[in-house]
Amino acid sequence: MGVILGVLGVIGSVLIGFIGPGGPIEVLLQPYEFLVIAGGIGFTVLIAQPGVVLKQIVPGLIAAIKGSGVNKALYKDLLGLMACIFDTMRREGVLGIEGDISNPHHSARFNRYPLASHNHHLMETFCGALRLFVDGVVNAFELDRLLDTEIETHHEEALLAPTAVKVMADSFPAMGIVAAVLGIIITMQYLDGPPTEIGHHVGAALVGTMLGIFLSYGLIGPIGTKMEHNVRDATGLLKCVKAGLVSFAGGAPPAVALEFARKTIPSAFRPTSEELEEIIKEAKKK
Repeated sequence: MGVILGVLGVIGSVLIGFIGPGGPIEVLLQPYEFLVIAGGIGFTVLIAQPGVVLKQIVPGLIAAIKGSGVNKALYKDLLGLMACIFDTMRREGVLGIEGDISNPHHSARFNRYPLASHNHHLMETFCGALRLFVDGVVNAFELDRLLDTEIETHHEEALLAPTAVKVMADSFPAMGIVAAVLGIIITMQYLDGPPTEIGHHVGAALVGTMLGIFLSYGLIGPIGTKMEHNVRDATGLLKCVKAGLVSFAGGAPPAVALEFARKTIPSAFRPTSEELEEIIKEAKKK
């Protein structure tokens, strides 16, 4: 919602600032200038980016508009899920969770926490680490290194699309200049015409420069930044999982391991110590 309001606000502010002093709105309607800019940028992105990145751009843009979905409720769900799993492992041993991690979508324990269990990347990391517990081949040091590697790889891959969008945003002013120069070249053919005709062509050329700068700094660049924030939000979830699992693997009691996990949560989303106690109590209920 914030992105939509922001986009409408930027467009509205620019249009009102132009129309208010008497600017004719029809002058801004220059389809060929827009074609040069949008078409040029679109095909340069096609040249520069591999297919795997191109496939991520549209979903990333949609996610930027919808938001990351990461909030305090999701973190509380995650802490509750970890509390439930850790308590089960403490009481029943690692084999007590074997059925849960083999099919988490049909696990009663996982389904108690739908916000966390329906997050694909989060569950992939969480269940993958828990399988190491079940296989008996994990210690805290190795798990720490393994999760560090996985989180770093996921973070770098997730940043490919936002980086591509921000590179695209940086290219818009240059393509706007290209459109403006082409407009001036066209204007040179009408130097013997009336001043109004020359003014019309010069105005059309300047619209190209304006569009390039406006799209770069007013729309595409901020959206790319929003995509980066979404990636950081998703990475924060994985860091929370890592802190809890590594602490638990090192022999910490479930409550201590969950406190380690809680401390990694950004302050805007972090449950209080009292809320964590309630989460742990609720997780112990059958």
